[in-house]
Formats: sequence, structure tokens, C-alpha cells
Amino acid sequence: MWWSEDSQLEKKLTDSTSGETHDWTNIPAPRVIKTPDDYELQNPVRSVSPEILTEKEVRNTLMAWVRHKLHYKNELARKMEIKEIIPSIIFYYVLDTFIEQRALKFSCQQSPILGAALPPNKKLKAWEVQCFPVKYFQDETKYFHMPNSDKKGMCISCYGRGLVLCATCWGSGEITCQKASSSERGGMLSQCPVCTANNTTDCERCAAIGHIQCLRCGGMGKVWYFTNLKVEYVTQRRDKLIAEEDFPTSILQKDHGMVIYDRTSELVTPISTCTEEEVNLASQLLVQESHFSWPDSRILQQKHTLTAIPVNKVLFTWEDLSGRFWIYGTKRQIYFKNYPLKKSWWP
Repeated sequence: MWWSEDSQLEKKLTDSTSGETHDWTNIPAPRVIKTPDDYELQNPVRSVSPEILTEKEVRNTLMAWVRHKLHYKNELARKMEIKEIIPSIIFYYVLDTFIEQRALKFSCQQSPILGAALPPNKKLKAWEVQCFPVKYFQDETKYFHMPNSDKKGMCISCYGRGLVLCATCWGSGEITCQKASSSERGGMLSQCPVCTANNTTDCERCAAIGHIQCLRCGGMGKVWYFTNLKVEYVTQRRDKLIAEEDFPTSILQKDHGMVIYDRTSELVTPISTCTEEEVNLASQLLVQESHFSWPDSRILQQKHTLTAIPVNKVLFTWEDLSGRFWIYGTKRQIYFKNYPLKKSWWP
């Protein structure tokens, strides 16, 4: 018997079996007890303090931001009265779980797949087939022809006859002639040279036989049945952003802050030493959920990171306008919704 791995195998099977196929059946992974490491207790989360900006720094940062906007005027940035600067830190926690899942499907094709030889009379279960990802936390799918699962049998499409009903003429060998509409010439009907006015003509697809060769077995009446194995490597991401309710969190990206905790392990331990208790609770919840979220899969590796993003919320007044904007990130980016002084508003 033979066994092969081929990334194009699934496409070949679909092309060659032109009939219905069974759905994939997930095979639960063997239960293995793993113990999380104690890295977090030995290497606690690095403490970080909010960045407190002065009024001069706030004004200069806003004016620099306005200069990069083609249609904005800098009058507000120069003349506004800064009422309050509120510093804070946004924490962004990310947990990535790299899992492996396997599924089987009963398939068939005209001839057995050739590949690397295996010992005779040896059969393997789905999780006994050796398979490894190219790289952790990189999604990929591999297909295997399960060893020693080949068995030759009657083709289920043609019931062993090698022929199937022609779908064009439905077994009659004739179809409606497209040229049968006669036209009147001088009071006489012209006769169609193809169907001789009978409105039917021979089916070209089956040569008027009414049946065509079965595509699944190639007209042989028998096919090779076997079990196909699909191995998927998937990265499941769960994250939590801890910020003030009024901050537009959708604008944030991980590179806006600094990573204060980073750990990769077969099974990580929840963070418990962060000064922000909400981070500890979020980490504990997401890590615990990851142990039960994919019961049929096997966890190969986990990694989690905690990023601290400095934020300064600025409250200001200018003429009869009161508003707010944010300076956030290590590069002091600005979020100012509906900046009131656009050049298009001025004559």
C-alpha cells in the first residue's frame, strides 16, 4: 500500500470525482494534560507610568499636526486655552493560540495514489500520521492519503456499468432542433435540412445513444476508495483593549505603544502582576477560555503580549467653542474629530 502528501490532492480529488462527496468529519485530538509554565511569576509585567505632556508640548504637537493637513488653519492651535491635560495608559492584550485540527473524508478516484511506501498491513489513525507545520503561528492546510485505506469497488455513480444517463437528452438520444422553425416562402413552408421538420435531432453529446461514459470511473465500472486526511494549522486570536470609554479605540494599532510583556510557550500562564487589575482579569479569562474553545483540536503553542499606549486627553476652549482631542502613542499622534478650522470655510 502507499501513502502520499500532496498540497494539490484535494483539487485532484474534486476534479476526478465529479459526483457528490462526503463532508469532512472532525477527529477529536487525543487528550493530553499540559501544565502551564511559571514564567510570569519569575518575570512580572514591566511597570509603566503615564506620559505627562506640558501645555507647550501639547500646542506644538497640535500645530505640527495641522501643518500636515492641507485644508486646516492653525488659529485654534495657537489661540486655544488648554483647560486640562489628562494623562493615561491604554493597555492592549493579545493572546494567540496556534492549534492543529484533523478531519477525515471518504473519497474515491480511478486509480490508487502512488507515494512513499509504508510497511505492509499497517494502518494509522488520523492523529498517528506524522505531520508538522512549516512555521508556528502561520496558517496552512495539508492533505494526506491515509495509508492502507485503499479498496477497489463498484463505482457508485454508474453502478458498475461504466455509463451514465446523458444529461442533455436524458437518455432519449434526441434533442429539440434549434433550426426547426420554418419560414413561409411564396406560400410554401421551407423544410429544415437537419431534422426534416420532425422538430428533433440526434444528441451530439451522447451520439444518440442516450448514455455517456462515467467520468468518475472512466468507463471502467470500478474505482479506488480511500480515506483522505486534512490537517489544518490555524492561529486563533483573542484580544482585549482596556481604555477609557470615550476614546476611539478603532484607531489604535499595536505599534502605537511599547510592549511591556511578551511570552511564548506551549501553554502560557495568565498575567497576574500588571498594575492595572483589569488586564489581569482579561488575561485570566482569555487564557482559560482558550483551553476549552476548540475541544477537537490540539494546542501546539501560545503566545501573549501586553502593549502600553500612552494617551493624553486635552480639554480646551476657543472663543465660544469647547472641545477635546487626544495625543496618543509613542510618536504622539493626534485624534481630533471635526477640527473646526478648515480653509474651505473661510473666504
